[in-house]
Amino acid sequence: MEQQQQVPPQQQRRRSSSNGLNGDMCRICHCEADAENPLISPCYCAGSLRFVHQACLQQWIKSSDTRCCELCKFNFIMHTKIKPFRKWDKLEMSSVEQRKVLCSITFHVVAITCVVWSLYVLIDRTAEEMREGNLDWPFWTKLIVVAIGFTGGLVFMYVQCKMYVQLFRRWRAFNRVIYVQDAPVPDKGAALPTAAQLAAPVTVQETTSSKRPHDGPTEVTVAKDSGPQDADDSRGTS
Repeated sequence: MEQQQQVPPQQQRRRSSSNGLNGDMCRICHCEADAENPLISPCYCAGSLRFVHQACLQQWIKSSDTRCCELCKFNFIMHTKIKPFRKWDKLEMSSVEQRKVLCSITFHVVAITCVVWSLYVLIDRTAEEMREGNLDWPFWTKLIVVAIGFTGGLVFMYVQCKMYVQLFRRWRAFNRVIYVQDAPVPDKGAALPTAAQLAAPVTVQETTSSKRPHDGPTEVTVAKDSGPQDADDSRGTS
């Protein structure tokens, strides 16, 4: 009896593989759900594209910098928060970007040092000449040169500070925690829309609802159900 109940190893592998294929899988990593990383359905995609891991989706959103599904164009329902600053991770940058940032910081330190030293020397010499009562025209020449250099340095620093701000925003976005919720369930009696159904109608509805007042006449082109019958009526009235 024991020999009859035993199952060959090949059949056991087939059964396990078939069970894995029938289960829901993440459309990014193609792995099933577990206790620590459950599957969610953040959009209206159906079939094998419906479920995704929360961690996989978070990584994809950070890398692609998008907030909607690439297939059904449904905007994810997300809640984001920033980590504490002491827990921020290092921003991933290429070697070219690292060299640019290092050169820019070095140049700024050198430029600020030169400007501050020039102002100090100019003010010290000017104070000494004023005490001696010998304020000649080279003072104004020095002042103009320092003013031009200082203004150019400020303009350059302003342009570079914009790069620093963008870099900080990128670093801040990299250290945000994203929580994506499941897509809302449609009303009772309504079937869950597929990706093909969401592609055209949702886009048309959004574009018509977001039209400005002066774009009103273009709404007539959206009415797809008014087929040849409306055309015949218009010909009859004309």
